[in-house]
Amino acid sequence: MTWQLDATALSALRASRQTTPLELLDQSLKRLDALEPTLNAFTHIDRDGALAAATAATERQASGKRLGPLDGIPVSVKDNIYVKGLPAQWGSLLYRDHVPDRDDICVERIKAAGAVIVGKTTTPEFALTNRTYSRLSGITRNPWDPTLTPGGSSGGAVASVAAGVTTLAIGTDMGGSTRAPASLTGILGLRPSLGRIARRYGFLPTALDFQSIGLFSRTMRDMRLVYDTLAGPDPRDPYSQRFPSAPDASPERRLKIGWFTAIGKEGAIPETAATIEAAATQLSNANCALTKVPAPYDLDKLRAIMGTLTAASAARIVAKFPDRWRDDTTDSVRATAERGMGIGAAAYVDTLDALAAWRADVTANWGDYDALILPAASAPAWRAEDEAPPGLTVATQSMFTAWVNASGMSGISVPGQPHPDGRPIGVQIVAPFGHDDIVLEIARRLETIAPWANRWPNLAGYV
Repeated sequence: MTWQLDATALSALRASRQTTPLELLDQSLKRLDALEPTLNAFTHIDRDGALAAATAATERQASGKRLGPLDGIPVSVKDNIYVKGLPAQWGSLLYRDHVPDRDDICVERIKAAGAVIVGKTTTPEFALTNRTYSRLSGITRNPWDPTLTPGGSSGGAVASVAAGVTTLAIGTDMGGSTRAPASLTGILGLRPSLGRIARRYGFLPTALDFQSIGLFSRTMRDMRLVYDTLAGPDPRDPYSQRFPSAPDASPERRLKIGWFTAIGKEGAIPETAATIEAAATQLSNANCALTKVPAPYDLDKLRAIMGTLTAASAARIVAKFPDRWRDDTTDSVRATAERGMGIGAAAYVDTLDALAAWRADVTANWGDYDALILPAASAPAWRAEDEAPPGLTVATQSMFTAWVNASGMSGISVPGQPHPDGRPIGVQIVAPFGHDDIVLEIARRLETIAPWANRWPNLAGYV
């Protein structure tokens, strides 16, 4: 079944003329149509635009003028990323009529590579929660079990890839929105270093410079393919031009890795902790030295910083809709915005100072490790209607991800040892700013030791 092949394999089939972009699009749309009533992964399906892009790619194939390995490959783009002419609604009724007139840089690049954008995927309002629900699009569900959430905020993106609708997806990550949902759906989710994938033209930031473009795939070769396509500097994004020299990430190099599963008395459930410990053991047999370490960040300080920044940002966003926002937002966003309106200028600037000190402490506490491994989420997928897993708070569920964003570092979630009941559990790999190749190399080693590409959810009951 070709829908189970990754983008690299599909590209090889295209190169040998065993399939065409039009056939790949037809396969993707048939799968989408069969699954969408259950999963609710898309806010907009661009059938006409996708058909035009696939037709052009098929013509290039016939003339021997392919643009590269992604030419003609179906992909999805998250609702909060600008694609010219397609709705970008940010999961909010406030933006239900918003259609941008230009592409974000990552979309420019994926189009230039010839990829076929099938549509826009769901996100919670302003991409602010760790499950995917909004008044605009309703509840998005997990392909492994539709009663469960795929996480958030890139819930639609991971559902699309996990279910085989598209082999690749583009999302965003402000506090864990690629890594956590990837963990819950058994796929790869990369949050590159700040600026590694250049950005311009989009919605207002909800936490300063914390958000990055995120990437989703099922295999490391696909991740490398889409990463190499999208990464790189652009003069329109100053962050993209500030990178240190790349570290040695060769397969022969022995890497020093720390790991942890808790901070004080708060941490992952036992099954998730066992998955991280299993990954540590696997890596110890893959030319890596593993050491259990304390977390390099102060979790309480980070929560206070994030609370102020996100509340102030939510207030700024809704203030643009003075007559509508109280009626058109979710309860959680409304409460966050109201809290933000009470934050004074002095308190906000104090928070910026606290963030600068917190960032300095993280780098000082890092030690001489090439990377750290830790959970991407404290527990696997939970009931789609609930805010958090049983017995956990939202804060505990997301305690291992936001620090990566706040420090500008690179992180990826890769499938690890599943929960005994079969639910996916991810292993998060984090490396210092600019050391994305280290993250990708460690993920490659884990994939080599314990391949995951053939793990698929049982979709027979609703395809």
